[in-house]
Amino acid sequence: MIDHEFRIVTPVLLDLLKKKSQQEKTLIGKIPIFITKNNYLNNANKDYLKQAKLIKGVYFRGLPINNKKKYFDQEIQLEESFLKMNENLCLNVKGNQIVQIPNPDLVSFSLFKKNLEKIRKFYGFEVIPSWHNKNINDKSYNKFLNFIQETGLPLSLEIDYFYRSSNDSIHNFFKIIKNFPKIRYWLPHLGCGIFLHWNKVMEFCKYKPILLSSTNDLFRWKKILNKNFLKNLPIKYASDHPFNGLNSLKIYKTWLKKFKVIKK
Repeated sequence: MIDHEFRIVTPVLLDLLKKKSQQEKTLIGKIPIFITKNNYLNNANKDYLKQAKLIKGVYFRGLPINNKKKYFDQEIQLEESFLKMNENLCLNVKGNQIVQIPNPDLVSFSLFKKNLEKIRKFYGFEVIPSWHNKNINDKSYNKFLNFIQETGLPLSLEIDYFYRSSNDSIHNFFKIIKNFPKIRYWLPHLGCGIFLHWNKVMEFCKYKPILLSSTNDLFRWKKILNKNFLKNLPIKYASDHPFNGLNSLKIYKTWLKKFKVIKK
């Protein structure tokens, strides 16, 4: 069993949180400060990975950072930080690195691509445009998206619920899949309900987007949707550990009880 959305807090990210960097207002606003204290992260990783015994691998990534140097530092530190976590917890969890797409106002595509050469191996990409104060259709992302489409690697793309007007809106998602239909999209939080318009999504996407289970509403969605509908959706397990309101194990147990049989 693989967790397709697992966060690693690198030393540079931890330092930004502790200092409450004014350059990282979204980061500081969304990530609780208590994760920096009292060995919280080590204990949270231990509680989750020791109890979630079926998890043998994770797709790990950091978070968006709006500082050129610190962004690059995070991407380089990720693998070492993951390996240290494995060692500290006496685990043998396989790790696949996901690369953050940077804020294109701060990092050029050519510099981004050059930095990829310093990463031993990577298995996909992630972008959360709202953390850059943009939406995914901003033309400054185009070179990055063309490159991702050419690699054939997945792109984890944050989209938002219908009832919210934000840079990650579903409206913006429909625009981008028209322009980049061959990207293999991964959509966290079960795509925030995008599956309710699955036929429309598949009019544009060459490959079925993968819905990731990283939502605290996982149990509620299972109660609403019938088994036959769920069987036809490409859903993979993901937790967004440890940034999910302390619900990693709840999401894991809900998956085993309510989704595992359906998604065999």
